[in-house]
Order: sequence, then C-alpha cells, then structure tokens
Amino acid sequence: MTQPMIDICVGPSNLAQVIYELERNSRLSKTKRRDLISAVNCTANLIGRQPFELNADVSDLRQALLKIHPVQAGITAKRLANIKSDLGQALRVTRAAPRQRRNVARTDAWLDFLQRVDAKHQRSQLARFVTYCCNHGIEPDEVSDDVMEGFEVYLDARILTKEPKAIRKESTQTWNAVIRRAGLPFRILAVPRADRYIATPLDQYPRSLQTDFAKYIDRLRHADIMDEEGPDKALSDISLRNIEAHVRQFLDAVCANGFAQDDFQSLADIVEPEAIKAGVTKIRERQGGRLTATVRNILATLQAIAKYHVKAPETTVQMIRRVKTKVSEFQIGMTDKNMERLAQFDDPMNIARLLTLPDKLMQSARSNSTAGLAPLRAMQAVAISILLACPLRIKNLAMLDIERHLTVQRDGRRKRFMVNVSAKDVKNNNSVDFDLGEQQSALLETYLSAFRQQVSDNPGSFLFPKKSGGGFRSPAQLGSELSGLIYRETGLVMNAHLFRHFAGMMFLTNNPGEFETVRRILGHRKLDTTTSFYARFSNKAAVERYDTTVLSKWRGYKND
Repeated sequence: MTQPMIDICVGPSNLAQVIYELERNSRLSKTKRRDLISAVNCTANLIGRQPFELNADVSDLRQALLKIHPVQAGITAKRLANIKSDLGQALRVTRAAPRQRRNVARTDAWLDFLQRVDAKHQRSQLARFVTYCCNHGIEPDEVSDDVMEGFEVYLDARILTKEPKAIRKESTQTWNAVIRRAGLPFRILAVPRADRYIATPLDQYPRSLQTDFAKYIDRLRHADIMDEEGPDKALSDISLRNIEAHVRQFLDAVCANGFAQDDFQSLADIVEPEAIKAGVTKIRERQGGRLTATVRNILATLQAIAKYHVKAPETTVQMIRRVKTKVSEFQIGMTDKNMERLAQFDDPMNIARLLTLPDKLMQSARSNSTAGLAPLRAMQAVAISILLACPLRIKNLAMLDIERHLTVQRDGRRKRFMVNVSAKDVKNNNSVDFDLGEQQSALLETYLSAFRQQVSDNPGSFLFPKKSGGGFRSPAQLGSELSGLIYRETGLVMNAHLFRHFAGMMFLTNNPGEFETVRRILGHRKLDTTTSFYARFSNKAAVERYDTTVLSKWRGYKND
C-alpha cells in the first residue's frame, strides 16, 4: 500500500494575506479574481471579523462557517454554498490549502467493489472515499482503520462544507454495510464513537446487581400494587429511564476511578461513602472540574436508593444529602446553555421568525396540499403554535388526545379550543388549562379538518399520531422533528423545553416582577422555582424601564 502524502502548505497565514495574493495573481481572469476576493470578504463579514483577524486555516474557517445559517445571515442557502466554494478555491489558489490533485482512474478492484454496491445512495456516500483511495494507491483489500483516519485528516485540510469526522463515520458505516451484505472478504472497520460519553450498560455488571436494580425499578413503577414501601404515585417511564441512566453514569465513573465492576454486587454497594467520593470526583473531572446539575440529579437518585431501598444508616443518607447540597450551590436556576440559547432572542427579528413560523408552515401546507410533506408541515405548525400559546412539556404535548384533552367553544362559525390536561398526567401534579387564542385555534381547525387524517394510517384520537401502527408520536421523535424544522426554517437552536423558558423570558421582559403569573403559566408548584430561573430577565427589564422612565428624562440636563 502506498502511504498517503501529507501536503504542506506554506501560503498566507490570514485572510487579508489571501486577498493580497489574489490581487497579485496574474493567472486569474479579472472576473474570477473579483469573485474569489468577494468570497473572502463575505466570509469575514459573515463571521463578524476583519480578514486580518481570521487564520487562513481550513479547519478553523469550517468551524466558523458551519455556525452560519443562511436565514440568520440574510442570504439564500445557494449563496452561502457559493461563498464556501469560492473561498475554498481562493485558499487553494494562494496555497493556504492543498491544491486538488488530478484524479487517478479507478482500478479494476475498485470497479468490481462498486458493482457490488446496489444502493445508489451508498455509492454516492462512498464516492469521495473511493477517489481518495485511488489517488493514494490504496486497494479495497488494504482498507483499514488507519486508512480511514488518513482520509479524515485529508478532508480536514480541504473541505469547508461538512465535518470530516461526520463524513468518516458515514463512510465507515456504509463500507461495513456493503461488506456484510455482499459477503466481501474485506475488513470491517471501527465506527468512530460520538463525542458524548456513553456509560457502560448495566448488563456488564454482576447479575446480582442487575436483579437488585430491577427489583427497585419494579417498586417505583408499582409492579406490585400491594407493596406498601413504594412511592405513592408510580413513576413515569421517562423518570425510570433517567434513574437507570443516573445509576449507569455513576457506576461507570466509580469504575473509572479505582473500583472494579465486581465490587458492586447490590445497590447497597454503590451508596458506600468511598464509592460516592470516587464517583463524584470522576464525574467532576469529566465535566472539566465543574459541578453541574447532572451531578446533583445523580446524587438525588442515590439518596433515594440509600434511604428507601437499601435502608442505609442515617449517617450515609445525610452524607449524600450534604454532598448534594454543596453541588446545588454551583447551579441555581437556568443552565448556561439555555441562557446562551435564549440570547438569540435579544434580536427582535428572531422573535418574529419564531412567532410567525406556524403561519408560514400552515400556508406552505395549504399551498401544496397534494405534496407528501404537507400534512407533516401542518402538524408541526400546530405543535409549535401550541407551544407558543401553552408551553407544555414535550411529553404532554406528544400525548395530547383530541377527546380527552381538547374542548371547543363555538362563536358562530368560529371555534375556540382549550387544552386541559389533568394533574395526574403532569410532572408536578399541577393541571394544565389553557385557552388557545383565535389564531392558534384557526390553525388547529385547519389541521384537524384537512391534514390530520393524512399524517397517519391509523390516527385514532391522538392530535399528533404516529405515521403507522397507531398511537401517539413519541416525545423524543416529536421534539427532534420540531427542533430540526425550526433550525432549518429560522436558524434558531430551539428544543421543545426551551419554549417554556422563552415564555417566561418574554413575559417578564414586558412585565418585570410579575413572577406569580409566570409561575401559573409554567405550572411551577413553588414561586422560588420561578424566581430562581427567571429573575435575571425581570431585573434586566426593570433596569431598562427605570432608564426609560427616570434617567432618560435627565440626560442632557444642564445646570444653569
């Protein structure tokens, strides 16, 4: 196998120097020189920096450009793609990036391999990798994990449009699928792991621990209704999955900090003081030295296990409670990530983009009612409009039932819908009762009368039914669909739960101090919860109101 050559670039170090080199390049036509320089300047403008401030480094520029959404930038997707294409050419022309080599013809071995790839999309996914291998003299039987790593390094120095790691993962998965399906005698490659840390499954631990954990979960779900030691109310499936995730994360951290898996024969072993110390220390290390809400939630699960299942000594329970209290001091109220996402709405245009999206989606669905995506767009328009008017948790939104949760009042030909979810179906046992406005009701009526039956082959009475098989769309699926759609249409990074924070922020921005109203809107049981999350928005609005009503009157005043 021929070892891939590493291209060493000795071109300009920043984009200002790239522009200088382009201006001096006599081999370029006047039009091409103008287009390439324009692309460099547009890139700097989109990123919000001056050309001399930006390194002429493909990897750095790619990371910055991937954060640019055409809607947010005020340009079309095609225009953004053209800027990236011309920027790449400008970097190659000035040798800031490796120049493209002339492609080598595909060998007989690769042609034979590609004939075994039946699916068109798989051939497309592997085309870039096959070209790379042919250009570097690598045959199919020489493909290995090292070759894939070299492919990723090669891409990292050249492309601006997509993450090389993502291309490598996609190519690896497609390669493996082809090898397995066609039974070819080539290596199965290791699929790169996601950046997010994945904890070890419970089935890797002693059987006795698995049995003890299953017994604990059965008590929480009321598997035996005669068991008097379980909670008064059975926990939801989501809560049970969270508890399992907490236990897995903690065990994984403890075992990465000196303990062995066999040290944990039962749940009693994981709440021992030394295990608690080792686990919290390792999790803190993995989170960059910070103590976050994740640690607090894990400790809350361990405290409940120690107190109610293990029936550990009170000193042990108190020790876990003290550690949890210390962690809580580090995260009060909203997370930094949610604050960062809410900062998008400092721009009034982004507020308008979100608030007008449901109408835009429904208009698109009605204009293209015969298109395959029209029913889905209508459904998503209604889901977003409900979240804006009635910031439900995603589980309650996904499970909305027309017969159980929607009531209607008529005013002549107009219908007005109300959402009513009983307390037993809500996380904090506070019922949800919202009157949808005229606009939201109109969207809902259109969806119910013209589109819902087309969303599913068995819609039943659920407002957001699964595509097939009956039942409601899972909260995870619905939430993922809405997040992806909102980003594609507006460039906003938004998940379903952020609508609750958006509602609190918007109300307090216009009505500083009115926390009780926000508490009622969001269904918090305690006012302290509301104030801890949203005080900063109220404070900011109060300062602005003070500036407007008091300080501004004295600006420019001169003492005669």
